[in-house]
Amino acid sequence: MAREFRQATPADAPAVRRIFSHEPSAERLGLADGDPRRAARLQELFGRVIAGKAPLSRTIVAAEGSEVVGFMQAGGEGGASLANAWGVLRIFGPRGIRGFLRRERARSRVHMAAPAGTYHIAELHVDANRRNQGIGAALLAETGRIARAQAFALMSLTTTTTNPARHLYERSGFEVIETRTDPEYQAITGIDGRVLMVKRLE
Repeated sequence: MAREFRQATPADAPAVRRIFSHEPSAERLGLADGDPRRAARLQELFGRVIAGKAPLSRTIVAAEGSEVVGFMQAGGEGGASLANAWGVLRIFGPRGIRGFLRRERARSRVHMAAPAGTYHIAELHVDANRRNQGIGAALLAETGRIARAQAFALMSLTTTTTNPARHLYERSGFEVIETRTDPEYQAITGIDGRVLMVKRLE
């Protein structure tokens, strides 16, 4: 079946949430203090955030027929809001919120903002049942086309040091330009830190 790339619409929100929320990342599990149930709820909470109206306006989906098989979201990475702060409180409760905030501070120490003047990829995800089929590489290629059309000379993204997708990014021309590590973040997540990767567009 032919694959197409198109601007996300509100009708794609459930698919975006499903793909994003399929499995909590190691980082999300660490933020949940190793509790898989809370990690899943945290992943669902942020899935609702990135599938909101404004983020969807910055999202490209890969679709095969009526099925969304992956998506790329550009722009700034999700920040705090009153809505997700309330959601976090509901997940961890008044007693657990202090521990969450301590873990979140450790995560913030390895966070890196997008360099000025780059087309920044905030999220790139492929349906768990469709991985290793070239969808991620095709999404990156389409993102490069969009960035060039908007006269960007550079694309950027951040990811964890242990993310297997780093190999895909490197094959697609991204290079690590900065690495941040933190011992508390490593203790919480089992991950050394995060990297900022940049690709120069020809």
